[in-house]
Amino acid sequence: MADSQVTPESERSREQILQTLSDLAQGFQDIADRCLLVLHLEVRVHCFHYLIPLAKQGNYAIVANVESMDYDPLVVKLNKDISAVEEAMGATLQQHKFHYIFEGLGHLISCILINGAQYFKRISESGIKKMCRNIFYYEMLYNTADELLSLVVDQGVRYTELDYINALSLLQRSQTGVGDMGTQNVRLQRLKEIICEQAAIKQATKDKKITTV
Repeated sequence: MADSQVTPESERSREQILQTLSDLAQGFQDIADRCLLVLHLEVRVHCFHYLIPLAKQGNYAIVANVESMDYDPLVVKLNKDISAVEEAMGATLQQHKFHYIFEGLGHLISCILINGAQYFKRISESGIKKMCRNIFYYEMLYNTADELLSLVVDQGVRYTELDYINALSLLQRSQTGVGDMGTQNVRLQRLKEIICEQAAIKQATKDKKITTV
């Protein structure tokens, strides 16, 4: 019976072990919080890395043609870069931590592009359209997935189907309460239908103009 009694020494040892474990847990939590903050900042550093040179070196005094109205190469590289980070983080982080890393990113990108106008030597009408195209893509991410589909219906198709698919996929992974993959597949199917409907409307309008000439 005496062996089962708790002595003051054993009680102090138990408290020390618990305190050590508590300190270790808090230490690991502090490291995790700092890592999350670093990831939050890292994604934003990537935005500045790609978009500041775009503003300083980009040509916006352009004459309209097919190539000039494409996305800037640095915007394409940034999209791929963010998508790669997003894919890696989406597979390892909890939803609220993932959201913390990427929230507000679209607004930051728009601000960088707009503030970069101070570096433009000249800008043409086509250059303005090109810049708006760069900005509008990221502004799509302010919407929910369903709002984005409604936006395509209301404003027409401004981007490629792949651009919309990438935006819908990012919103699906970034926002809460947007449904499972079954719901997402329904949205992607609806996107295809909207794009086909818009293309049919555009062709019909074009044909009508030809017949009335």
